[in-house]
Amino acid sequence: MAKRRLSDQQKRRISTQQKNKIEDDNLQLDEANTLTARVISHHGRQLFAETEKQEKIKCKIRQNLGDIACGDYVIVQQAPDMAGEAQNVVIAVKERTNLLVKSGFAGTTKPVAANIGQLVIVTAIKPKPNPYLIDRYLTAAENLPAEALIVINKADLLDHKTKKVVDDLTELYQGIGYRVITSSIKQNIAVEELEDALSNTTSILVGLSGVGKSSIVKAILPKETIRIGETSESTGEGKHTTTVSALYHLKCNGIIIDSPGVRDFTPINNSVEEITHGFIDVRKFNGACKFTNCSHTNEPDCAMKQAVDEGNLNKQRFNNYLRLVEEFNQQQNQSVFI
Repeated sequence: MAKRRLSDQQKRRISTQQKNKIEDDNLQLDEANTLTARVISHHGRQLFAETEKQEKIKCKIRQNLGDIACGDYVIVQQAPDMAGEAQNVVIAVKERTNLLVKSGFAGTTKPVAANIGQLVIVTAIKPKPNPYLIDRYLTAAENLPAEALIVINKADLLDHKTKKVVDDLTELYQGIGYRVITSSIKQNIAVEELEDALSNTTSILVGLSGVGKSSIVKAILPKETIRIGETSESTGEGKHTTTVSALYHLKCNGIIIDSPGVRDFTPINNSVEEITHGFIDVRKFNGACKFTNCSHTNEPDCAMKQAVDEGNLNKQRFNNYLRLVEEFNQQQNQSVFI
């Protein structure tokens, strides 16, 4: 069999990989010269981190450390490179309290942020709020675990029709036990309330592109250089403005991570039990059905369906729960045949 010839692009990529490996192998690491820093942004084979004195440093990443996410605490050593110049090298990732991930290509997972105290779910009047997307984020928050805050942004676009949508969403999620804030950056509505809600914890803003995540960060941190996009007139969806997660400091010991906007988000659930745990109103009725293997669809004496009929469980939330369980089961069945 003839030997396959490499393209010029493949040769360059292999050469770069070999060069990087040689550089890693020639690093002279000093075990005594270490410090702990927190990742504030990650770009390929290098990242920017912040020391305990809030000094920003650029770091090279040692090989075979696995995925590193914004918000990770890492061990950094200063070591000379082949030319004898000092450089910071990440040699280890400290244990995480939690890690938010999203689904990637071909069933892979992609880290979004680590060590999160609060998931801030940002929706808006435009693009129209999507309760199913909100519930998926809430499921992720419950299973991290982390506190959850729902922000309905762009209140300046409210009219009679959209006001009812906002009122219904607010009543639903506040009734479950979640905090809901309606805001407008253009009209400076609830900006101080948002800032207060982000204090004394590490929060990450998640949501579709165009809902105003970066605008919120810019309003709270006017001195930071943050790109702000617009909503596409043709699709009604947002244009991506944040390409990598970035970490910012707020007043009152608050830290915020601005994540790349996503068109869709699928929490990585490992079981139906995790999905059930993610719905705090649904899980109250779990185990109370007549049949232990109740699917909560067609079986008699289902405690969840009875709760919906009696007004003790919101029908929309229950349907979203069933939808997420169905999607999980379909994925499990598909994986059997792969």
